[in-house]
Amino acid sequence: MPSAEDGILVLKGGRVIDPANNFDDIADVVTKGDTIVEVGPGAGAKYQDATVKDVSGKVVTPGLIDIHTHCFTGLGDFCLATDLMGVDSGVPVIVDAGTTSTTIFGLARKAIIDHPDTKTKIFALMDPSQIYLANKTFICHYLRIADDERNIDIEAAKEVVDANRDVIVGFKVRPTITDDPDHSPFLEAAHQIAPDLPIMIHLGSFPHTPVLDTEKLLYQLRKGDIITHACRGGGGQLDATGEPTKAFTDAYDRGVLMDIGHSAGDFHFRTARRLIERGYMPNTISTDLNVFNVDGPVYSLSTTMSKLWALDVPLDQVIAMNTINAAKAINREQEYGTLDAGRSAEVTVLDIEEGPCLLSDGHEQITASRRLRAVGCLRAGEWHDAVHDQKARQVDMKEAV
Repeated sequence: MPSAEDGILVLKGGRVIDPANNFDDIADVVTKGDTIVEVGPGAGAKYQDATVKDVSGKVVTPGLIDIHTHCFTGLGDFCLATDLMGVDSGVPVIVDAGTTSTTIFGLARKAIIDHPDTKTKIFALMDPSQIYLANKTFICHYLRIADDERNIDIEAAKEVVDANRDVIVGFKVRPTITDDPDHSPFLEAAHQIAPDLPIMIHLGSFPHTPVLDTEKLLYQLRKGDIITHACRGGGGQLDATGEPTKAFTDAYDRGVLMDIGHSAGDFHFRTARRLIERGYMPNTISTDLNVFNVDGPVYSLSTTMSKLWALDVPLDQVIAMNTINAAKAINREQEYGTLDAGRSAEVTVLDIEEGPCLLSDGHEQITASRRLRAVGCLRAGEWHDAVHDQKARQVDMKEAV
């Protein structure tokens, strides 16, 4: 029998949902160090001296992935602490979406991504500009750096990407325009810098700088590119009658991905309902967590997932959006997104809180019959309690009162 010294951990008796493997059963998840050993009903029974964590009554999933956060603290006052959004919310893997750009990416990597105190795994969708900082006042837009073509250096950007392909998984582009209303030099730059990497675009406007019209923008996106804030109101994805536009449906049909990107006001239940009713299911759920929304209406990834569940998206599909779908969106499905034996031990444990609860999109509230709440997660085999998500629970309870 394996001994305690073997570093065996058994997450025992939870409802294991692994959408990539069409698995949904009461089972054990067995890990050794930072690796998944096996998953199955009673799989942990033979490891008599293992450390056992009883997760009966809980939902156990592949480690959740949030593909839109802002975590590079110190590079802008817009960002939140990495682990608050990550392991402290039951999310072992997060993606910073365009907080930083080519000239300062090395600093972000050294100070945050590779810092020994960072527990959460971080990937990045880098802004292709030379200088971009995400901050409260949108300073790069106010100073008109964000729509100045001199802020692009293709060759220098290629060098940054090539030196950091282990963590740079694509680009976050603000599709600003200059003299030509049909063309964004920043979108074109991302295409040239690394044609193989996906581009996440922000659906909506920015202060101070004009952007590509939504219809024109959608027709310039490729299969695998990502529309974030895809369910915002007034984003141009619905026409005046409330029906999806041809530009939006064409983009969806050719494989452009639809991401929630909740933020403080960029998700509307009304828009999401309409798109889902018409057959346009989001591919991924993300938070766009930052200082403006962490205390409401976003709070955490599990809260955001609960909102899609409340719109009658089946639980296994909700989980898929933050596991295998998210892993595929950043081209990391060979490493993350499933509980396959041999994978890195990234595992999330969720609780289903039954009973009426209020959920807000920042514009309206709905009453759901239940919600998800993170209990904790394994990140590379190390257990982390979801202390932020449990703190958010107290805030939710106060609001309900």
